[in-house]
Parts: sequence; structure tokens; C-alpha cells
Amino acid sequence: MHPQELRTRPNRPHITTGQRLALTHATPNLTSVGRPPSFTNDDAITAATAAGLASFSVKGVAAEIGVSPAALYQRFGTRRGLLAACLATAALSVRPLTGIPDLAETLRRLSDQWWAMILRCPELDRVLYTFSDAELFPMTAPFASYRDRLFTLDLTVDQANFTESILSCNLMHLRRHLPATVLTAADVPPDVEAHRKSSLTFLLRSLCSGQPGWQVQPDSDQAVAS
Repeated sequence: MHPQELRTRPNRPHITTGQRLALTHATPNLTSVGRPPSFTNDDAITAATAAGLASFSVKGVAAEIGVSPAALYQRFGTRRGLLAACLATAALSVRPLTGIPDLAETLRRLSDQWWAMILRCPELDRVLYTFSDAELFPMTAPFASYRDRLFTLDLTVDQANFTESILSCNLMHLRRHLPATVLTAADVPPDVEAHRKSSLTFLLRSLCSGQPGWQVQPDSDQAVAS
């Protein structure tokens, strides 16, 4: 390079390391512009459940978790697809039956698990019967260990299914007396909990009607009440 060019070329400003970092942070990240915010299935399921299984809208859930409705439709297909995901997720916390409890204890534990799930899912009773048995299988499958135990306690398949149906229907009816929000057992008023236990005792006494296949141990009432 000619010496004259060196004298006439303007000097470049000297940029320190701190200034370079400041410029880097001040420059917008153009690669992220227009990128839809990410979300998990659990984000959508939690928001939909909290809004009420019968009441939630795809638009409302999308606004709650900060995505577009189109993003939810792409993930779940339809509102019903999101609802089905909510039902399947609701049963993930169901604890399988352990040990070999008698009929009274089996029913008590079955009631506890159904009750916990119903409390977690406001408006479950309003949507449950819009699904076929096959569609509900992911939600009901975790209760299989309880039904299997009922079979070993001399209940027929029909009797075991009827017993679980009556029990769950009673619990969903009780749920209507509570706020339509996500709840736990600690949120249940004492009078509602007392009614739940009395309904369970009544169901057990009905099973003790003396008909073949419905008899249980004489001390089972006491086991339920405890």
C-alpha cells in the first residue's frame, strides 16, 4: 500500500471488549423473529383442566399459555383431542391396588383414587359420558387392579363393573357441590367428606344383601368407616 494512502485513510475507531459485548446485546436476534413460542402438552392440558373440562376453549387455552390456537390444533387436532389428552393425563396419578385387601378396604381405596382424580378434574362429570368405553380406556385402565381384586372376591364381571360405576357416579355427584376448580382432598369440607364415607358404607351394605356372590365379611362395615 502506498504511504500516501496510509496518511489519507480515516482511522478506524478502536472498540474495546466491553463495547463489543454491549453492541452484541443491543443487536436484535433476527433469527427468533416470527418463531412461535414453544409449549409442552402438559402446558395445554394443565390450562384446559384448570378452566374446566366442559368449559375450556382452544382460544382461551392458547391465550393462557401464550401460543396461537393454530398451534394447539396442530398438536392435538381438535378440541376433543385436547380433552382426551386431559382425561388420559388425569389417570396418571391413580395408584394401583397393592396387597390382598378385603372387599371393604378395596372399595375404600377405589373410592379414594376416583375421588382424587375427580377433584383434580373440574367438570369431569359433564364430559365423561360423551366418550365411548374404548376412548376412555386410557383413563380407566389404571383402575384395572381394583376390578381384578373385586373378581377374586367372588363378584362377577357385571357386578364389579356395576359397583365401580355406582361408586364413581356418586362421587361425581358430590363433586358438583364443590367449586369448579382443581382441588385436593384437603380442600373438601368435612360434611362433604362425611357424605362420601356414608355413601361408601351404603354401597357396601347393598353388596351384603344376602344374594349369592354379593356376601362379604360381617366386619366389613367397620373397615369402611375407619
